[in-house]
Amino acid sequence: MRGHTASLYGQLGAAFLLAPICCIFSVYVFHLPPEHPLWLLSDPYAFLMLILFYPIVEELSFRGVIQGALALKLPDRLYGGFLSVANLVTSLLFVAIHFVHHPPLWAMAVFVPSLIFGYFRDRFGGVVPSIVLHAFYNGVFYSTMGHS
Repeated sequence: MRGHTASLYGQLGAAFLLAPICCIFSVYVFHLPPEHPLWLLSDPYAFLMLILFYPIVEELSFRGVIQGALALKLPDRLYGGFLSVANLVTSLLFVAIHFVHHPPLWAMAVFVPSLIFGYFRDRFGGVVPSIVLHAFYNGVFYSTMGHS
């Protein structure tokens, strides 16, 4: 069991390292000039909303309620066992809701991070790792991309 826990935390560490890669990819796709990295600190309301409030509400809603309910009703895993059907469906819904407030490419760019958040919800059996990852990804993304 100890090796399993170490593997899980290694995967979580890799997910943290993937955040800057996702951000660089997004910069390339959107061709947006980067913001000053400390802009979030000059706007405490934006900081609280983007780094704390949205990740908590979105993860409780999507990974906690939706993915949790779907996991009880849908087949367990797709293909190699890496991805649950509930995670895939939840991630598609997560992208769809982002179309409401974001341009299409930006909304679609949340798909891979959403799969990552859902993977850790499945692996840890709860939403705390997903909330922490989501907050970190938002911090990296919004500190470099801005608040468009």
